[in-house]
Amino acid sequence: MRLFIGALLLVILPVGLAEDSCWGSQLSGAANAAAIYDPNPSHLWNRLHSVLFIREDVPGTELVQDALDPPLWDSTQYLLSKPSHERVLRVLDEFLQTHGERLIRDPVKRAILQRDLWAVFDWTVAREPERPGEPAYGKEKIELQTRLAEVLRRLALTPEEIRALPENYGQAVASAQFAKQYDPAHRDRAFLPPDLLDPLGPWVAISGQGPSTEPVAVGHVSTFSRSSFLVFVRLPGGRKATYDYLRTLWDFPEPWIARTDGGDSAYDQTMENPHLPQFPAGTQVALLRQMMLFDNHGNLQGTPITESVQLRVYRSIAPAAMDERTESGVAGLIARSGQDFFQITLSRPLLFAGRAGGLKATGKDEKEFFIFNFPGPDEDAPKKSVPLDKYPPILESCFMCHHTAGINSLNSRGRLLKPYWLNQDYSGPAMTAVSEHKWWEETQDMGWKQNRYEWGLLNGYWKSSGELHQRD
Repeated sequence: MRLFIGALLLVILPVGLAEDSCWGSQLSGAANAAAIYDPNPSHLWNRLHSVLFIREDVPGTELVQDALDPPLWDSTQYLLSKPSHERVLRVLDEFLQTHGERLIRDPVKRAILQRDLWAVFDWTVAREPERPGEPAYGKEKIELQTRLAEVLRRLALTPEEIRALPENYGQAVASAQFAKQYDPAHRDRAFLPPDLLDPLGPWVAISGQGPSTEPVAVGHVSTFSRSSFLVFVRLPGGRKATYDYLRTLWDFPEPWIARTDGGDSAYDQTMENPHLPQFPAGTQVALLRQMMLFDNHGNLQGTPITESVQLRVYRSIAPAAMDERTESGVAGLIARSGQDFFQITLSRPLLFAGRAGGLKATGKDEKEFFIFNFPGPDEDAPKKSVPLDKYPPILESCFMCHHTAGINSLNSRGRLLKPYWLNQDYSGPAMTAVSEHKWWEETQDMGWKQNRYEWGLLNGYWKSSGELHQRD
């Protein structure tokens, strides 16, 4: 997949085009001066954020210092090689020695710093040398992991504090800063469906139940394993029409066919039939990313904080013959897909200020460094790093993974086919009962995370230090 994405990236990277992100345009060129947690850029929490998100070896990271995820890729040496390794250790040591966790008590800010440091910890575990002779950085990893583990322990909230975090999706809808539905007359206007999470509403969640314990959006969860991902589908006819289509899909007699391009394992020997029953034009798909934390007892917890919402609206569905045709360039991909893409993401300053639920729409020309399924801009020597202005707009990147027509662009469609279980229409009285848990508190993705090596390693650091899972 990364080779495929990399090839497409070469096709659509515009030479000489420079488009700053919306956040970057507000920075006035102040590199290494992130004022995220406090108005003073020299505040310890700001300096810790800066050393993780603003990289001197990758041009443009200073323009997107409020990026959702740290700019770290599979073969990145930043934070492990000199001088960045010494710099991050100095800031972490200062945090530990001065009890920097006591500088800010706001649970929302503590939660965000925890998620960001947790992402860096997990990256150090997954990061492996990719080139012959490249250092493994074993010693440097341990030096960084031990400090991160202790800072993470000190930042952890109580279960009650986590439950009291803002349900920011609802706040964003209530703010009236977003349209409530797709408007074909204004196709660039982002929207947030107020009924996306209504258990009796028109949006139906794709279930993770069946023969696999993997999350529904396994690709996303594998990359961002500190988050839960929920996939929703809505047909134009509403909830009943959506369920009727799901049954038609599930009843299809030949949902899987033999792969023609081979595979790496027995699991890869089949693929979804490209001629599955098609959903109609007007269908919408949503991918909701929800923040995960662990509390001060070391237990994983879901949170009410939405990190991003990605929406796709299918204006048209291309015929199968066109869907199988190879198009060149991003214009061909967009034309074939018949889709409009929207993305709404978390903004730390907006969240901390209590504005619009901390969510902001991604602009048409906005750019960022792609973390998911893309090679890093630092794959080669730092002087050859791909700068931000050479990247395509964020929304164009969505077409790279979802450029085929209709149901074939839904990468989670396998969960809607046999032998997975059929989604049942629970629109009756049973759904009106109030659950003991909020919808975000128990997800399949949390159970998956508990069995991951990096989670076990983090717990191992805590146990080896002899520290209790409680905040100082």
